[in-house]
Amino acid sequence: MAALTRATKANYIIHDRIQAETTDREDHTFCGIMFPVKCKDILPLDHLVINSVAVRGALGPLTVWVTKSEDLNGEIQLSKKHWTKIYQKEHQPSFVGYKELDLSANPIILKPGQVKGIYIHSTRRGDEAIVYDNKAKQKTVDDSFITILPGRAHVSEKVFGSIPIWGWGSAWRDNREFVGQLKYGAVYKLWNPQENLSFGGSFRTA
Repeated sequence: MAALTRATKANYIIHDRIQAETTDREDHTFCGIMFPVKCKDILPLDHLVINSVAVRGALGPLTVWVTKSEDLNGEIQLSKKHWTKIYQKEHQPSFVGYKELDLSANPIILKPGQVKGIYIHSTRRGDEAIVYDNKAKQKTVDDSFITILPGRAHVSEKVFGSIPIWGWGSAWRDNREFVGQLKYGAVYKLWNPQENLSFGGSFRTA
């Protein structure tokens, strides 16, 4: 009878906060950066919880957006209708150290194998709001749990704007990389007979 009511996921987030940090060459600064994050499916995870992102630059009025849970064939869409705003706050400049943006009120949840886009934007006038880099490799960050991939920079002061600040051309710059930090926790599956194979040989023989 106990097996029929066995919990299938842990009701806690791991005690140690995991920090994914990018390289930082300060190749560019501008209004925003949009990039995909993938949760790996190589461990018996139930889901990951991204609690904060951190950026640096002149900052100003910042918003953070995440793609909705839609099947878009892996494409990160530029239309606002595919995104949800999860953070909004004005920040003082932080040109040297990263400024953490607390997402705990609206954390980003990633299931194994799932990809979501994150978009960080400032409406501050000028081109110094957010530091980002040119694409230097296929994976910006690749740790045990997540992969952060290269994305697009945004050179419009308007959120999802299609016109750059100089008035002509594209407002998006491909092959750019997020510069900063993501902090997240992992919620594991609990062992059940039906989940046995997903735990791998090392777990099964421990």
